[in-house]
Amino acid sequence: MKFKLNVPNALTLIRIICTPIVIALFLAPIPNGIGYFCALGVYILACITDFLDGYIARKYNLITDFGKFMDQIADKFITTTAIILVLLAANTTYTWAAVLMTLIVVLRDILISGIRMVASNKNIVIAADIFGKVKSFFLDLASMVLMFFIGLSQVVDKAWVEYFKVAGLALMIVGVILCVVSCVNYIVNTIKAFDNLEAEQK
Repeated sequence: MKFKLNVPNALTLIRIICTPIVIALFLAPIPNGIGYFCALGVYILACITDFLDGYIARKYNLITDFGKFMDQIADKFITTTAIILVLLAANTTYTWAAVLMTLIVVLRDILISGIRMVASNKNIVIAADIFGKVKSFFLDLASMVLMFFIGLSQVVDKAWVEYFKVAGLALMIVGVILCVVSCVNYIVNTIKAFDNLEAEQK
């Protein structure tokens, strides 16, 4: 896999670099919620690069093997990091639920990566489905809302602040449900692809 530093690949690398920056800002003991708000800003920037790298790569025919490989890794880095940080810091009453949602997202990504790797060995491409794309949108939005809530709760002691927490958790639950739906859809599509390949070889 040959590396070529074009604009989409540079944006993908920026997203990877954003991950430890988000962690550092989120966990640093910066007063008045400033660290959380700064982490939110960097996270939003990372999400923007996720949209731009794919758009630019397709529009200007700059798609590379490195980009396709690293884009998935960069997405998992930043999204999974944000989910873990916000769910464990949002003072969720049911900690087991936060852990369960995190595990579903992480294990789903591991399973899909394994499926894609096995399929690629047979020269089968399992394209991203609509459920996966919508799932990413809900998870990213949920992380943003919860990150905003965590920062806001440091400076505003009002009951209405909790509405952001409820909204963020609701978005996260929808995202996790779509994770499961997307995973099942990937498995079904992979089985169909292998069946078609086997039928062609007969």
